[in-house]
Amino acid sequence: MRSLLVVVCVSLMASSAVGHPLDMSTLNVQVEQDRVLQTLTIRNDSIDALLGPGWPDLAPDQLMTAVFSATLAASQLSAGGEPCELVPLEIEPGDGNFHLSASASCPARGPLKQRFGYLQRVKGEGQTLIVLSDVDGEPGRQVADAANPDLTFVRKGQAEQGLLAFIRMGVEHIFTGYDHLVFLLGLLLAGSSLRRLLVVVTSFTVAHSISLALAALSVVSLPSRWVESAIALSIIVVAALNLMGSKGDKRWMLAFGFGLIHGFGFASALGELGLSRSELTGALFGFNVGVELGQAALVLVALPLLVLLRRSRFAHRVELALCLASIGVGLYWFCLRAVLPSVAGGA
Repeated sequence: MRSLLVVVCVSLMASSAVGHPLDMSTLNVQVEQDRVLQTLTIRNDSIDALLGPGWPDLAPDQLMTAVFSATLAASQLSAGGEPCELVPLEIEPGDGNFHLSASASCPARGPLKQRFGYLQRVKGEGQTLIVLSDVDGEPGRQVADAANPDLTFVRKGQAEQGLLAFIRMGVEHIFTGYDHLVFLLGLLLAGSSLRRLLVVVTSFTVAHSISLALAALSVVSLPSRWVESAIALSIIVVAALNLMGSKGDKRWMLAFGFGLIHGFGFASALGELGLSRSELTGALFGFNVGVELGQAALVLVALPLLVLLRRSRFAHRVELALCLASIGVGLYWFCLRAVLPSVAGGA
């Protein structure tokens, strides 16, 4: 009974929030624990576009099945990555439109995601869907259209959980991204003083934050094969400069340039998730924070060890071995990514 009252209230919100209720379709979404109730108000001309001109001759049950199959059934509802199956309940005629109700049982974990791909098959203002939601008592309003058909409904407390998940993902990406670790080690080996080291690391951080944002938001796009090959090349260049004893004040410029390239590499991890544009801002922020935390942890652990190393009589030999090993690993990665991309599995 409570769910029905909420749906009625949200329906009233729809009529006041949309100046011309017949100009656009609306979807009322009620989420309470593991139950999802949706009511789609769809215009008659949109039904024409989806079913053809013969739909008025269909019996009510046939019409409900046909409209449901063409809209909500194909909308790909999921919770926490697990698909949810919507089931049609009833369809009622309105003033120039129909109201289709459906429900689903979804796991009460993770954000709800829904893709309204059917909007690409209708024309004009029918391509716009006003979505009014009540998720665990939290009202919301979103818009889906043919160009942006993906929507996310976040449950109570899960925005913070999602942010923490992306922070953790950023930390894990640094610690499992061995090419980034080797490059960062090369930067640390080049530090002739603490001040210069901080400048170099800060330059690298600012640069990869910029390119990470540009790539994640699709402002700049580079082929992954070029990016990964350039990352391998950056390791070789930094290690070679360390071998030659080049530790000048302008090393920060090199760190900035290569930092831009590494940022595109970081962005590939987010790109693999297939996030919608509305999800990217929070994901990008959390992931970048995680990358910085992982990087800071590495510097805090490695820096005292390097200080101790340089006080040892074996310092030169160890640094020489580390530089040669970095060049060898960089060459291996470069050949694998640039010369033999099919072996690396890249493009």
